[in-house]
Amino acid sequence: MKKFILILLVWVSGTTFLQAGAVSLTPAEINRIQALIKTSPGAAQWAKSLEKSAEGNLTQTPHPIDRIQTAGQLKGSDTKTRTEEALKDIYRLKTLEWAFVFTGRENFERKAQDYVLSWAKTCQPPENPIDATNLETLIETYDLIRADVAPADQALVDGWLRKVTQTLIASDDPRKKTHINNWQAHRLKIIGMAAFTLGDPALEQQVLDSFKTLLQANLNGDGTTYDFLERDALHYHIYDLEPMIRLAMVYQRAQNLDLYHWKTDNGASMAQCVAFLLPYAKGEKTHAEYVHTQVKFDIQRAQNHEKGHGIGEPFDPKAAQKCLELAQYYQPELKSLVGQLTGKPDSVYPSLQVLLNEMIRPVTPTTPTTPTSK
Repeated sequence: MKKFILILLVWVSGTTFLQAGAVSLTPAEINRIQALIKTSPGAAQWAKSLEKSAEGNLTQTPHPIDRIQTAGQLKGSDTKTRTEEALKDIYRLKTLEWAFVFTGRENFERKAQDYVLSWAKTCQPPENPIDATNLETLIETYDLIRADVAPADQALVDGWLRKVTQTLIASDDPRKKTHINNWQAHRLKIIGMAAFTLGDPALEQQVLDSFKTLLQANLNGDGTTYDFLERDALHYHIYDLEPMIRLAMVYQRAQNLDLYHWKTDNGASMAQCVAFLLPYAKGEKTHAEYVHTQVKFDIQRAQNHEKGHGIGEPFDPKAAQKCLELAQYYQPELKSLVGQLTGKPDSVYPSLQVLLNEMIRPVTPTTPTTPTSK
């Protein structure tokens, strides 16, 4: 395994230090994971599984698409089918990324670089944040391996990432409801991850300011979200929270800001919105999805008989798994519920995300504070 380079970026103010790896992992965290594998059968099993999957992907050839098109597309359409086929690359990249972390095998890193470069050379920066959110794993992987990428290739990917952020920023319209719904959550997640990967303090601050504005507008004091009320679906409550929590984790790791517990002017927080979800994830409450939706596309998907989008269809608790895996970074006690949802109630590490959470969670949780502009 190549030695990871720990880079400290100092803000012009001289008061804030940003550590490389906030989007992915730091060298110390990688060492901690590799040490855990030697002592924990549960962690060793994850390493074995990831290595096996990644080995199967070493012989695969990247098939990037020029335009990601998933937003507003019905299942089965030629456009969506073509995109879904290309996005299998992203799933392969994820196995290569984490197999590299767990095993240190350089052939996994080289193949991951191959995928990242192929997509950066081919994929046009998406204007729609729902299309762009598919790039999360690619950005995370690049953050992990960037120090080992050749200068010319690094310049190419950096340039592409900047175009991704610029395109998403330009696509935002404060006059539209997409400025405060799940679109904005996904937009800011991708821009924020790219900002920290590139080490751009000005963009990091811009995203933080926009993120606080979004939380003020989207989260409600009773634990609901804007999208839940508009779509009458926990599916969209979760679709708001997942990118929000993921972005909050980056700021926690990079700047020690606890945005997860931070309360808006109306007393709302991501933590409260997760608490609203818990009774449904536990099966204590049920919810008929989309019954009062105000969005035409929800009706169209129901008429297209898409799984999980039927009008009045009961919410499936398993749909909350990813959201709760992310929230478990802040709330360790959620591990048992994640175990139930994954069908591994007795597992020490019921999901890969839970294992990562245990390795990267701050030893001493920070006191929730109100983030302020620097």
